[in-house]
Amino acid sequence: MILVGNSSAGMVIAGVAERVPGRIARLVYLDAFVPADGQCLLDLVPADRRPAMEALVESEGEGWLLPRFAAAPWPEFIPRVWQVTDEADLAWMLARLRPTPFGQFTTPIQVTDPAAARLPRTYVRCTAWPHPGFDHMAEHAGRTVGWRLCTLDASHLAYITSPDAVANVLLDQIEMGRPVHIGRCAAQRRCPVCE
Repeated sequence: MILVGNSSAGMVIAGVAERVPGRIARLVYLDAFVPADGQCLLDLVPADRRPAMEALVESEGEGWLLPRFAAAPWPEFIPRVWQVTDEADLAWMLARLRPTPFGQFTTPIQVTDPAAARLPRTYVRCTAWPHPGFDHMAEHAGRTVGWRLCTLDASHLAYITSPDAVANVLLDQIEMGRPVHIGRCAAQRRCPVCE
């Protein structure tokens, strides 16, 4: 199975790889954070953004929820920062956004399993969205054995703004001989990954 994570979900797929490396063929970081051992998401977020996020957790999130990523409300933040400008896409997103447990940002990821470290990885950098941290992660991927670097001329949430381009990247992973597995098997047959 190929496991894909966008943005903060890079932390999630890194943690999953530590738990079940034998069930994963490749990790794909789609404009995502890539943690080193012992890092939490707040370690990777620009330092100037942390105080505002922590203030939102205290003032609006009952001390444990992050209601949004910045002081600006979602309808302003999403088009301006994440470049989702299509009205239908924006409406779809706004109907689904919910507060995020802040523990996702403060819990360190342990990256110590040698089997997980040997998994092939792809970093997909969405170049239409400026972010020095993701640029750094892409540069690291481009010069590190075991990594493959791809670029997309797309915004950070490319699966919304450029779904065909993201699909092509994932199809490319299949052509590399590693089938993509999303949820239950499409063939509805018994599958060792699904069980």
